[in-house]
Amino acid sequence: VLPTADSKEEAAAEGEEQEEQAEAVEEPVRSQTVLVEQVPPAVAPPQVEEKREKRPLIFTHSVHAGETLWDIAQAYGITVDTILSANDLRDPNRIRVGQNLRIPSVKGVLHRVSTGESLWEIADRYKISIDEIAEANSIKDPGRIKPNDEIVIPGATRLMPRDVLLVNGQLQRAFDWPVKGRISSPFGPRWGRMHNGLDIAVGTGTSVRAAADGRVTFAGWNGGYGYLVILDHGNGIETRYAHNSRLNVKVGQRVDRGQVICFSGNTGVSTGPHLHFEIRYRNKPVNPQTYLR
Repeated sequence: VLPTADSKEEAAAEGEEQEEQAEAVEEPVRSQTVLVEQVPPAVAPPQVEEKREKRPLIFTHSVHAGETLWDIAQAYGITVDTILSANDLRDPNRIRVGQNLRIPSVKGVLHRVSTGESLWEIADRYKISIDEIAEANSIKDPGRIKPNDEIVIPGATRLMPRDVLLVNGQLQRAFDWPVKGRISSPFGPRWGRMHNGLDIAVGTGTSVRAAADGRVTFAGWNGGYGYLVILDHGNGIETRYAHNSRLNVKVGQRVDRGQVICFSGNTGVSTGPHLHFEIRYRNKPVNPQTYLR
């Protein structure tokens, strides 16, 4: 049977409808495929652990016009004494515009470690626990501090270095022996009069060393003392070195602890080669053996 015109039209219409349905089914698939290719899936950002930097132990502050140490101390939440000790300042009123000041991040003083000094010794001197010092300075091993390390002593109000000679008006056992030898005559009454120093028997020409840092205020001949050196250590403290054969310093010169300042001898009123050594506080002689270490 041959198809009629009406049946052909119906078949064509049915075919078109099937094609439209097929396209309608395929279109979402093609669209979804293209979307996946063009926009890759979002990748979660890597989880990075936040690292908090520790607050610096020492800040640097440049002095501005009109600023005082009190202003600066208040701004940083510390004391004026903390700033004075950290910068070796003696007069809180003498700072200048543009001057860089070291500012510890905690209230306390900045202590420089001396040769041979331990954290236990430092803690004992400042009357503070080792743990407090270690925590304030992030010190993991208290036994591994080195000379010239700078550490903050939290809560301290004044600097107490190892070589401090005077604390609260009291002389300290902080003087080095100027020479090593036998004590031939101690401090005290002798031959009906006061012997103001310590006689140490050593051969002529023995190096005599400064008992502490100081400034030379006398270097020359002085009657019964013979050739004499006098050192001023500040705060009314001086040391005297007498009967020398030769001098190695001049008046006004700054000397360091342990520096050779003269050579022993037998000059002046002397019964034999030796060094006569004195410590005086406010011009009053004291027993050197009490303060030599």
